[in-house]
Amino acid sequence: MRYPCYKWKGTRATRGSSFSLGLPHLADYSFAFDTRSFKYLLFLCVFSTSAVDCSSDGGGYFMFADFWCAAPSRDPGEVVYLVDWYFGGELTMRYNSTAGNWTGLTAAGRLTAGAFNQDEHDVLQRRLEKMLICVDHVDQLYNATEENTAEPSVVLQALERPPGRDPVLACSAYDFYPKNIKLTWLLNGREVGEGVTGGAPTSNEDWTYQVHSYLELRPRPQDRISCVVEHASLREPKIYQWESSLDWSDWGYVAGGVGALVLGASVLCVGAVCYRGKSCQPQMSNVL
Repeated sequence: MRYPCYKWKGTRATRGSSFSLGLPHLADYSFAFDTRSFKYLLFLCVFSTSAVDCSSDGGGYFMFADFWCAAPSRDPGEVVYLVDWYFGGELTMRYNSTAGNWTGLTAAGRLTAGAFNQDEHDVLQRRLEKMLICVDHVDQLYNATEENTAEPSVVLQALERPPGRDPVLACSAYDFYPKNIKLTWLLNGREVGEGVTGGAPTSNEDWTYQVHSYLELRPRPQDRISCVVEHASLREPKIYQWESSLDWSDWGYVAGGVGALVLGASVLCVGAVCYRGKSCQPQMSNVL
């Protein structure tokens, strides 16, 4: 899952050196996409006001942190605040506002995480950061993203197949933005896993995208087939029901009927030619 994030520049510090970070200020906005919830998420780029070189010779360890805000809805109670803490280019520990504490990922990170979890000031600081950086910007995030989306135009159709092959349905989504989208096939209300193929969205070269999903299936006459489309431009998933005036079970009979019709027409044409030849022969004899 991708979360929106902001970053601030870390300080350079040698082993044993102490350092501090000032409260970052908001510097820029852009956007990221959450592929599971299909919601645009605000991507905040935030930098500290200064960086301190704690080593006398300028050669130390670079520390930085990535701060992430996940907002699956406008509800402030669903906002999750995350922090990834790096030291010397290595991810050492993480903070999760849902758990309310740090988790160490390395030996040094576990020691630091334990100390931070016992520090009341750090606990309060993370809560304040969540409010100022994430919660207070939820409405702004959704207002901005709703103005920068294009709803997909969906077409559901059957494709021609050689005789004896299972029918194939195509669910095509056109002219949508952003790129991330999900197409799911349902058979009688249940997701279909087998017989489904498709590729990644492709660009239309005008900032919009298109994507296609195919279902190879020979259903029963009473089966209901539908394509579910999930996208950031949609407030909820849209379901497109396959409707045909002809049952799938009849397609074989239609194909056979067409073949018989063509064969019959050919025989009739040959018979007409032969009949014409026989009827003309006596006339030619009389002339001679």
